[in-house]
Amino acid sequence: MNTTDTATATPAGTAADGEQDGGQDGGQDGADGAAGGAAVWALAAETRAASRARDLTARTLRRWHVTDPAETGDIVLMVDELVTNAVVHGTGPVRLALCIDGAVLTAEVGDADPAAPAAPAAPPGVPDWSEGGRGLLLVAALATEFGARPAPPGKTVWFTRHLTPRTAPAR
Repeated sequence: MNTTDTATATPAGTAADGEQDGGQDGGQDGADGAAGGAAVWALAAETRAASRARDLTARTLRRWHVTDPAETGDIVLMVDELVTNAVVHGTGPVRLALCIDGAVLTAEVGDADPAAPAAPAAPPGVPDWSEGGRGLLLVAALATEFGARPAPPGKTVWFTRHLTPRTAPAR
């Protein structure tokens, strides 16, 4: 299996300048994110995919001027959880897409396994700090909305997060 992350094209109409992210990912994203932007990456389904996704997400959020530490931390955590689930429970390469439109961020993580993720269970009466089984529970708690949909040949799990309104830096 190829261990190098590969890029997919940016969706049409999202980027004015088509700035390409540096590094091995080759992902592409929109302009400065003041009004909107999109970034899409294909990640190899391997253990380092979640780490790579966290880094790509954090750098993209900075470029889009999403700087509130609570917001960026929550978003990076949710992306990490969904990418980890795609690697552990899914098949094939993992697709990560981020889109920002004004004060709404949407993240999508896809894989080639068509089985939809199980709905998150209600929080236990007594805190259970086990490592397994809490990813979707965290996403449900931190996202404005989340869900899953078929995306042949597999599925896409997504979330939205309403952000604190931001302004682009003065030029």
